[in-house]
Amino acid sequence: MPDMLSTSAADVAKAGAAGKGTKLVAFPTESSYAVGSTGLIKAATRRVLQVKERSTLKPLAVMVHSVEAAKLWVEWTPLAETLASKFWPGSLLLLLKPTAQGRLLTFPEYPTVAIRVPSNPAARAMIEASGVPWIYTSANKSGKPAKLTAADVSAELGAEIDLIIDGGAVPDGDPTLVDATGDKPRVTKIGLIPAEAIQGALTA
Repeated sequence: MPDMLSTSAADVAKAGAAGKGTKLVAFPTESSYAVGSTGLIKAATRRVLQVKERSTLKPLAVMVHSVEAAKLWVEWTPLAETLASKFWPGSLLLLLKPTAQGRLLTFPEYPTVAIRVPSNPAARAMIEASGVPWIYTSANKSGKPAKLTAADVSAELGAEIDLIIDGGAVPDGDPTLVDATGDKPRVTKIGLIPAEAIQGALTA
């Protein structure tokens, strides 16, 4: 069974170091629990996909701790700046082209990377402590409901992951996915942020 950690600074730092070392960590976000690891080592990516029982045809999203960190890994656009200033940290995934360095976060066949800064303090602190971007997905088997407590994550994935940060019960929902590679946003998946709010951010 995985080690169960708290949201204390020491435990969050421990989880960050574990993730950097390719361990799989489940952690709370503002939209269900997630499971992830360093995005810089393909073995960790493959292990997350295996645990998720998810096809490699569906690329994993990326989490970083700040806008400044995101700019290292994706080609930042004026549209991304506008949307991030409004919705980050939070449940907005921005679809952007990777930088040369950012190609490490995905597989060659994928031309873009979905990236966000989570608003959950423990998740953000863990990623910052690790010093690397994280790939992640929701902490449940494909086709199963999202997990909203650490206990539920442990019951479903406990035998296959290394650590869980217990951040209590978290909200249900999915991030909204917006293609921000061009001048106008293209909402490709509606989640916790409605499409109207995305459009409203451009006229505010």
